[in-house]
Amino acid sequence: MVRRNHLMVLWRVSRMESRVITDVNACRSIQWFTRTTWWTYAGGMTLPSTAAAADGGVRSVTRAFDLLRAFDADHKVRSLRELVEFTGLPKSTVVRLLSTLGNPGIITSPSESTYSIGPSFLRWVKLAEAMWEVGAEARQVMTALRDECGETVNIYIRQDLHRICVAQVEGTATVRSVVRVGEPYPLTGGAAARVLLGGCPDTVLEALSAQDARVDAKDLRTAAASTREAGFAITHGDRELGASAVAAPIVAADGRLLAALSMSGPTSRFTADRVARYVDAATLAARRISAVGLGTVEAFL
Repeated sequence: MVRRNHLMVLWRVSRMESRVITDVNACRSIQWFTRTTWWTYAGGMTLPSTAAAADGGVRSVTRAFDLLRAFDADHKVRSLRELVEFTGLPKSTVVRLLSTLGNPGIITSPSESTYSIGPSFLRWVKLAEAMWEVGAEARQVMTALRDECGETVNIYIRQDLHRICVAQVEGTATVRSVVRVGEPYPLTGGAAARVLLGGCPDTVLEALSAQDARVDAKDLRTAAASTREAGFAITHGDRELGASAVAAPIVAADGRLLAALSMSGPTSRFTADRVARYVDAATLAARRISAVGLGTVEAFL
C-alpha cells in the first residue's frame, strides 16, 4: 500500500533526455513516458493496461490488410464504394486507411475515387520472390512432370491453418486447373491439403475443427493417417466441383514433411487409368525433388 507523503517519481524518457523529478506529496502516481506513450501506476491501484492501445493498433493493421486483400488479379482497380463493401468498414475509416497507405505508395489512385496497389509493393514482391523461390532443379522436375502428364503442377506449403502455392508450372491443355501462387487456400480440402495434414501436429487439427463447425478433428486425423500410409492423396471435387488432383509429399533429409507436390485438372480428364499413371508420376517426382531439395524456400519450412 502506498500511504500519504510517499515519494512520487515522474520518469520521462525521450530520445535525447532522461530526467527524474521528485516531489513529496499525497498518494500520487509513478508515470513513465516513453516518447508518446504513458504507463501509469498509482499507489494501491493496479497498473492500467496498455491492452486497449495495443488492441487499437492491431485492429488498424488488420483493417489495412483487409483493405489490401480487396485487390487481386481479377480486381486490379477498386472504387471507394467497392472497398467499403468488401471490408464492411465505415466509409470514413476506409478513406482514412487509403490516405495512410497512400503516403508511402502502398496504395495509389489512378483516377478520382479509384484505387490500386502502389509501386512500393515492388520492393516486397522482389524480396518475397527471392526468399520463397523454389530451386531450378526442383522446377525442372515439375516441368518434366507437366510435360509427361499435361496437367498443372503445383508445390504447396502449410502456413498456419492454410496452404499456399509457392511454385507452379501450368498445364498444356486449354482447360486447366486455376491456382494462384501466393494465395491462401483451405487446409481442409484438396489432395495437397491431405498430404500437408499428414505432417501437422494434433493442435493444428484441433484448431481447424474449432475454426469450422463442419470440420471434425477425428475425420482429419483419419484422412491424414491414410494419406501417410498410402504415400499419396487423390481427390475429386473436394475443394472445387469438377476439379480433381493427386498429390505426394516432399520431405527433408531428416524425414520432415516440407511440402506437397500436386497435379490437378478437370475431373473429366482424371479417369481411373490416368489417375493410376498420375499417382506413379507424381510420387516419383516428389521423391526426386526431396533428393535435390526445394532451394531457398526450404530454409523457411
